[in-house]
Amino acid sequence: MLLAASATPALGADAGDTYAGGGLGRVSYDTNADVTLNPTAIVGRLGYHVTDYIAIEARLGVGLSSDDTAIDSGGNVEIALKQLAGAYAVGHLPITRGVSVYGLAGFTYGRAEFTGSAGGFSDTANDTGLSWGIGSEAALTDRISGYIEWASYLDQDAYTATAITAGATYGF
Repeated sequence: MLLAASATPALGADAGDTYAGGGLGRVSYDTNADVTLNPTAIVGRLGYHVTDYIAIEARLGVGLSSDDTAIDSGGNVEIALKQLAGAYAVGHLPITRGVSVYGLAGFTYGRAEFTGSAGGFSDTANDTGLSWGIGSEAALTDRISGYIEWASYLDQDAYTATAITAGATYGF
């Protein structure tokens, strides 16, 4: 989902600055069985600049819409993201005074619900794992920035969960 920072050094962030924001993400859940599902999520974030170039950030997300697809054994399978939570380190690289790029690394917890029409199954899955991503942001005002990012939230043996997220943050 979702993704990462408010004002970066290029946008005037200093050590000790705090930011909050959120975005809309398109999650891509890809299995080893060639099944891809794309639910949407809203992801909020709260961060603190430890230095001018490094922030720590917490995220909390919930699903907005589910996605379903036909499966080889007949019927459909549907996924709904129930929760996404994580903690990340975010490193910023200023490109110009109002634009920067960033990388993030951390740990994510995710919970999703699966339902299927074949056999009427329903299951909830919880998972945790290391996460990483990249993004870019641009100043919209002195305190507000817009961002777009790609993040690999969970990369497990049987599936991967990534997200492209666009949103805004407010630095205070």
